[in-house]
Order: sequence, then structure tokens, then C-alpha cells
Amino acid sequence: MDAKRKICIVLEAFGLLILLFAAWQLSAQQAVAPSDSGRLQAQNDPLAELSPENRALLNALREAVKRDDLTDILANGRILLPALKPGTVQTDAIMKLTAQAALETGDMNYALTLIKPLAELPPTDWVAAELLARLYAESENKELRDRQITHLLDLHSHTSDKQFAESLTFTIQRIKLHSGYAVLLYPFKPLKPYNTYLIAEIWTGEGKMDYRIEIGSEREDQIFFKAKHPGERRFSIDSYRKNNKNPNGPESQALHGFVDGVFDYDYMRDCMMKIANGEESPSK
Repeated sequence: MDAKRKICIVLEAFGLLILLFAAWQLSAQQAVAPSDSGRLQAQNDPLAELSPENRALLNALREAVKRDDLTDILANGRILLPALKPGTVQTDAIMKLTAQAALETGDMNYALTLIKPLAELPPTDWVAAELLARLYAESENKELRDRQITHLLDLHSHTSDKQFAESLTFTIQRIKLHSGYAVLLYPFKPLKPYNTYLIAEIWTGEGKMDYRIEIGSEREDQIFFKAKHPGERRFSIDSYRKNNKNPNGPESQALHGFVDGVFDYDYMRDCMMKIANGEESPSK
């Protein structure tokens, strides 16, 4: 896995809160640029009319983001949002921050009330669209999840947003394991060099990245398979680990088995989770 892909995956899986807050902070700084009139500044800055109490909440939210404290982000965002002017860049960013924190801490209903309107209006809000896909996945609403994934893939293929266009994957689900947890990353299109359709990052309970599992479908594996199975593919399930003695050296790779057919997110995910939990793996 190349360095750029590693960076994108880590940012998409765990850096969304920081990225959102950075964007909001930049917008806020631009909005409060010096002007000839305090009245104009108040008009330009949707946060200018906040009470001292809500300004304190805003500062507390900023500090919580720096600490990556999801509980405090959710608590401060929940109280602050009703005081903010709706429809501004800053308010939308805080809504996404709060929704992400609600999602991570298990408050699915509250997260959905925040993120669904943003994902629908405007339809080009890709951050909200990603969060909504994950919300549906973790709520086990397969129909809406699949519909949102299709919408997100289409959005990505037509975007003019440079950051979104350069994104390789989005986080579709986080799953608790017997020990630690897995973060499922869904590629916008199969990733080279192994034609990867799905990635599971396996994290320890202490929040340390341990290894990853990938569902791939290399071209070489299809040469003889497709002749006998038209319309289907052969997928391999492999795990990749860093060499602790030589972190910059090549990764070790282990083949766990093959899955034949068409790509099915639920089945592929379940196979990966069985491997991550040390249970049975697909037959080769």
C-alpha cells in the first residue's frame, strides 16, 4: 500500500472531526475579517451574536475537537446548535461534527436528525452523504444503505471538489470485535494493485492500528475462472501486517481464502469479521 493511500485511509476513518473543524474555523476567520463597521461584521459573522454562555460552549467545542473527545463534542454541540443561525457554513460544519460524535457514541437517532437534511440539501454535500451512508449501515437499514452508497459513488464520479475527487475510500461501518474493533472502508472504485473492493482496518481496544484485511479480485485470478463462471468473479481475502522490527519494510501478506460470485457487501463483510475474530474463514 503506497503512502498516499495510507494517509487517505487514516484520515477518512478517524480524521473527519478534525477536517470538519478546520474547515469551519477557516470560514469563521474569514467571516470575522476586519471591516469598517461592527454592524457589517455582525452580519457577516453568524457567530457574532452568540451570548457569552454560547461563546464559552463554542470554545469548549473547539477544545474537545483538539482532544478528540467525542463525549464532550456531542454534549457541547447538542446545546450549542439551537442557538446558531441555520444554513451557514459554520453551523453546517458544527452539525456534522456533532452528528459524527453522536454516531461514534451510539446515538444513531440524533445523528440521523442532524445529518439527513444536510445530505439531502444540497445533494453535493459529500461529507454529509458519507456520514448518512454509514448511519444507514450501522443501523442495519440495508435498502437505504445501498441506495446511499450508489448515490455517493455517483457523486464522487461527477464531483468538481478536489478533496473529494482525490478520496479513495469512505468509512461505511465500524464493528466491535471480540477484542478491539474494525473499521470498514469502501473504495469509490476498486483499488490498485490488487483490485481491492473492501478494506477492514483492525484496531486494538487501545486505539492502535493492528493490521488490515482486504477483499481483492486480481486480474490474474479471473483468467481461468471467468471462462467457467460468466458474470462472476473470484475474490481473495488477504491480511496485511507491518513488520514491527522494520516498519518501513515490506508488509507480510497472508491468504485466508477465496469467495466466488458477485460482490456482496454483507457477505464479504461477515467473512472478514470472522477472520478478525479468529473464527472460521472461507474455503480456498
